[in-house]
Amino acid sequence: MKHVIVLLVMVLSLLAAPYKAGQSVMPLDLKDQFGKKHTLKVMPHTLLMAFEKGTGATVNEYLAGQDKGYLSAHNAAFVADISGMPSFITNTFAIPKMQKYPHTVLLIYDEEFGLKFPGEEGKITVMKFKGNFLQSINYVSSANEIKQAVEQ
Repeated sequence: MKHVIVLLVMVLSLLAAPYKAGQSVMPLDLKDQFGKKHTLKVMPHTLLMAFEKGTGATVNEYLAGQDKGYLSAHNAAFVADISGMPSFITNTFAIPKMQKYPHTVLLIYDEEFGLKFPGEEGKITVMKFKGNFLQSINYVSSANEIKQAVEQ
């Protein structure tokens, strides 16, 4: 019985572990800031991810200054993890603000789901894919670094 419990704990910890380079990422179902469901059957070449208010603001400011369709033109997407935000703040302030952006913001509402993605404090996660296979993970913090990550 003890071995079964240890094995179960190991399996659960692997399920909660963030994706690593070389892993396949299953299709994602995420809603955008308008509540529209998006299914990423094949991952975009570049996935930008923000897990904090400050990093999200950096990405949104950069994207707001780009032409409409910038992300799709570069086969990229932006995901913001808002799972830690109180629902009152999310619904009263954050979502209405995001609805003013000219770009799509895919949202993570479930904290456990958000744990599947790697992150570093104060950094924007940049994940590069080939098909659904994660090729690399990098962390950036400035608009210039976002530009380089998306456009390469």
